[in-house]
Amino acid sequence: MTTELGRSCKPYTEPMAPEETGFSAPRGTRDLLPPASSAWQKVIRYAQDSFSKAGYQPVETPAFEQTEVFARGVGATSEVVTKQMYTFTDQGGRSLTLRPEATASVVRAVLENNLHRGALPVKLAYFGWMYRQERPQKGRYRQFFQLGIEALGASAATVDAEVIEVADRFYKGLGLKTILKLNSIGHPGESCRGSYNDALVAYLREHEASLAEEDRARIATNPLRTFDSKESSTIAVMSEAPVITDHLCSDCAEHFVTIRSALDAVGIEYELDPRLVRGLDYYTRTAFEFVAGDLGAQNAVGGGGRYDGLAEVLGGPPVPGIGFALGLDRIMLALGDIALEPAVTAYVVALGDEAIREAFPLATRLRRAGIGCEFDLMGRQMKGQMKDAVRSGARFAVIIGEAELEAGEATVKDLATGEQERVALDRLEEWLGA
Repeated sequence: MTTELGRSCKPYTEPMAPEETGFSAPRGTRDLLPPASSAWQKVIRYAQDSFSKAGYQPVETPAFEQTEVFARGVGATSEVVTKQMYTFTDQGGRSLTLRPEATASVVRAVLENNLHRGALPVKLAYFGWMYRQERPQKGRYRQFFQLGIEALGASAATVDAEVIEVADRFYKGLGLKTILKLNSIGHPGESCRGSYNDALVAYLREHEASLAEEDRARIATNPLRTFDSKESSTIAVMSEAPVITDHLCSDCAEHFVTIRSALDAVGIEYELDPRLVRGLDYYTRTAFEFVAGDLGAQNAVGGGGRYDGLAEVLGGPPVPGIGFALGLDRIMLALGDIALEPAVTAYVVALGDEAIREAFPLATRLRRAGIGCEFDLMGRQMKGQMKDAVRSGARFAVIIGEAELEAGEATVKDLATGEQERVALDRLEEWLGA
């Protein structure tokens, strides 16, 4: 597979269970080790570049916030708030929570720093760790990494289309085949979702006995979330439930048609899914999700939607917004393989005491010239150094011994072909950089 990231190489795999050797990473977390960590970072760098091409600039928010930011922003009845948040009281008696998602934090930052009073829309991108105490499973961890963008201050349907395009282009650039599922869940007013909720509640009451016990409670608190249930009995009931797209007000219906027209105009394919809802309470109107077909039940690799009322919930003025969050763990699993070009070009093989003393200055000189370079740090003999040179991924072994130093040269060996030639030491940067 060739993508915008380059050629394919060693596949990314989920970490193995740790050995029982004392301390281990907490349940639901893991260590990222080479080469997977290098592939991980390469995708993040690609995302940063890809998102910036549409004007989305990076924002960093704290890893923890006042608990109310999430309790109010995400929704007091959401599963994230009721079951999954890591909440603690600090030494000052303040209730703080590790961020379970980034949108509420970004909106808080926009309001606090008055970005919404400047040039609009505010277009931000984030790349960071999130934390949820949920049951770990394939591609789902309690500490997980998300890539996302937020566009605040604009309510036009074209903004929704642009946000979706940014995600779609990112996936295509990775060479990842995804299916875009699209829906509108309307606005919460009585003329739209309000009237729909009445119809949905009536249906759920009629079939309440067939719902999973946990989902029965949602009838009174958040009936729309029953569509997001993972319980088989509830899923069967919801397959016949009335859908929001039959109840959209004229403004929401027109907004949805405009989004679809914009996506059609740029050739982005999608599937309409009238039962698609997002797992957080702040969503309005547009809801979308990207799925990868070969991940089994946990096949969602990202999604998002519009959240026009979130700023007001957090105590600010009306500031419409839309964004997405993409899960890097699932993306890496779906990719299966990814390009990794070696960072090291040369490996200095030093033979003899004088050459050993010269290895560090020579490697430093090459690094300062922008050429990746390693040298032996373990006191190996020549055979061991040559093996380590191959391990490093270097293309060339730069061999220096007594004869080479006396002549002011190095023997440069191509580790792929076995060809070698003598190169003047003062021309190494030029030769290796060619």
